[in-house]
Amino acid sequence: MRRDAPAAASRAGAGVALLGASWWALRSPAVQRADVRAGEALRHGAATRPEAATHRLGEAGGLRAHAEAPACAVDRVVMATTDLGSVYAVVAMGAVLALTGRRGLAADVLGVGLAGWAVSQAAKTGVNRARPYERDGTRRLLAAPAGSSFPSGHATVATAWSTLAAERAGAPSARASLALVGAYVAATRVHAGVHYPSDVLGGMGMGLALSAAWRGPLAQAARGVLAAAAAASRSLGAMATARRRVT
Repeated sequence: MRRDAPAAASRAGAGVALLGASWWALRSPAVQRADVRAGEALRHGAATRPEAATHRLGEAGGLRAHAEAPACAVDRVVMATTDLGSVYAVVAMGAVLALTGRRGLAADVLGVGLAGWAVSQAAKTGVNRARPYERDGTRRLLAAPAGSSFPSGHATVATAWSTLAAERAGAPSARASLALVGAYVAATRVHAGVHYPSDVLGGMGMGLALSAAWRGPLAQAARGVLAAAAAASRSLGAMATARRRVT
């Protein structure tokens, strides 16, 4: 644990730096304009296409409920993989890890992922930033997400669980691949038109800070909750089996 302390401190520092930069983008008009242009560049100019505006306004001038169909293979890959930063993905990974005997890692991945979701949702309530497709007609590949654009919950969750998992991975290739998951999910959120670059940078900053803090009492509490849930699940399963035998 002591050997991990410098790495955790570095991640925490990087997280704070990303959060500071993203908050600056929210407060500075000049940086906001650069933020919008960066998002357009990452989307390959999709936000500036004339036909993109039709996905912003309906006949009555309101936001359309449907998303745009994928225009290329990149769009389809983004739509298929962006939910690596969702709560559903975290729960599924935690279940797979627990079933394969890695219960400690399962508890940590599940715990830090859910904590990332909770923290990002709480932060959204205090910012209330409009999303790109709501503000300037940017195309939207996904169903309209709820809540503020800042910070990105998907980027927070993906960075939190993948950074923690990378720390525990044995093979260097696995560590490198896992370390890139957060940045990849962040890029998909910008490409899909549901976040600005500063939104995902803020989310990544939160995720890094959470992964750095996820040790000691926090990790032990998460493992205790998972153990209790597993025991309850086994008890319910045994009761259901006994009832079937009786009937």
